[in-house]
Amino acid sequence: MEIDSKKFLEIMQENFSLPIVKTSLGEGIKMDCLGAFIFSSVTGAGYLDNPAYPFTPKGLLKLFYNALDYKFVTGLFDNTTIKNTPYNLSLGKKFIFESDKIIIPVEFNSERELQAKLKKFFSEVSNPTDYIIQRIELSKKGNGMEPFMEYLICETMKKENYIVESQIPLSHREGSPDFGGYKIKSLINSNISLNKIHLIELSMIRLGVKRNKLQGEKCSSFIVGEAKTSTTEMLKQLNKYLNTKFFDEGFEIHPSKNVASKDYLNLFTIDSNNKILLIRRKSKIKLFDEKRQKEYEDWLSNYVKYYLIANLTNDEFDRFYQDYNHKQISSINDIVKFVNNLTYEEIFKKIREVL
Repeated sequence: MEIDSKKFLEIMQENFSLPIVKTSLGEGIKMDCLGAFIFSSVTGAGYLDNPAYPFTPKGLLKLFYNALDYKFVTGLFDNTTIKNTPYNLSLGKKFIFESDKIIIPVEFNSERELQAKLKKFFSEVSNPTDYIIQRIELSKKGNGMEPFMEYLICETMKKENYIVESQIPLSHREGSPDFGGYKIKSLINSNISLNKIHLIELSMIRLGVKRNKLQGEKCSSFIVGEAKTSTTEMLKQLNKYLNTKFFDEGFEIHPSKNVASKDYLNLFTIDSNNKILLIRRKSKIKLFDEKRQKEYEDWLSNYVKYYLIANLTNDEFDRFYQDYNHKQISSINDIVKFVNNLTYEEIFKKIREVL
């Protein structure tokens, strides 16, 4: 099964009960602005602020190159400056969080064809930034819909109490997994409810994202997945991720695959009625190593702190640092040492002060 415009609409409506609305460019899915920002961040679908280059935050909110390391990639931070946070983006592009959005799947065979469609639609509507364009690239096998599958598994596994993320940092050798989910014991045991949420949403508390109360969880759990739409071959790459010994479970993510490649893998797919189907692994073989997973968990427990810090402006963060250290920030190492030593409660206290 290839996901075209019709399938896209049916999947979104069937699984998330989102309304379908009509526009002159075609039918679309109506979504609140916060959810639409996550959708755009994961899928790369673009806000129609510019028909030639629709804006997407995809890739702008990255933090580290690799797991177990604290080397910044330009994203949330640019050297020692807080940069591409949702709040900062909203100051320059106020339309992002101003109203509900309509996500329109647009099929095309060439960039020229897409540009013609978007320019025409842009000229016809009075509020083009209320629309987000989901590209359906008919010239590609699988229609280029792997990021959409990443979005679907993120939204699904959020409901199972995970902090979820797409295109997660791992290592240059193993690559970047398409999906990761984290249950972090230090968070579970804290007074802060931070699960059942997309990682990016941790940086959107200032903008109105609500934290979810977590019940019934006692243990850490870490899951990883590889998404494909153009091929059903995911095993080799997924095994690379699992060989790190960080993860409890692995997921093959594909819109029409029927059986997982190995009995120790889960399969995330879509059935003939457009319902998301999660086929659990048959084998409960242990995939992680306690020591390796503990190293990963310790790193993750710090990793999420930076997304919480991203609720602050650069000036607010500088003052926060100076109040604690009685000096100015002079290097990335200063930031890393400071943030890693903060408790979640200390960070939330500071966030509450600026709300």
